[in-house]
Amino acid sequence: MNVINRFPVLETERLILREIGSNDNEALFDIFSSETIMKYYGMFPYEEMSQAEQLISNFAKSFEEEKSIRWGIELKGENILIGTCGFHNWNKKHQRAEIGYELHNNHWKKGYVSEAISEVIKYGFHNLELNRIEALVYPDNIASHKSLEKLGFDKEGLLKEYCIFRNIKQDLIMYSLINDY
Repeated sequence: MNVINRFPVLETERLILREIGSNDNEALFDIFSSETIMKYYGMFPYEEMSQAEQLISNFAKSFEEEKSIRWGIELKGENILIGTCGFHNWNKKHQRAEIGYELHNNHWKKGYVSEAISEVIKYGFHNLELNRIEALVYPDNIASHKSLEKLGFDKEGLLKEYCIFRNIKQDLIMYSLINDY
């Protein structure tokens, strides 16, 4: 397995995917305090800036421990975080990880998620040596279903009462993408 020595910066036509730092506190709080955005994230919206600060710290720690990697999504030339994306539940032995993402609703329906996730997928297969990338999605999160299917993910099926989010047992749909690069 490749060991990541420093945080990788990825670039697409319109985006820079970069490390999330303390200068992103306000932008991250703006995203994670929105009910509209957090509806499908599996947790309640943030109420305090300290929650965003702790999330940034958790992202950094998980990266250092090689458990996950979460990029900040930034529009080229704008130097402001509009979302995050990356891998969590990274299992090196079984060469798989879950992918996740969220985007500020001011930037929805512009193709940014697909653009960012395409680059992250390439990085996962080529640099992290993943064989399988998984995504877990709420059944009624139509936008995520469409994005994942557009990216080539296969819908594997419904996981009944798979987790407890927001104090409610939730069904999730499992998607997967197998490395055929």
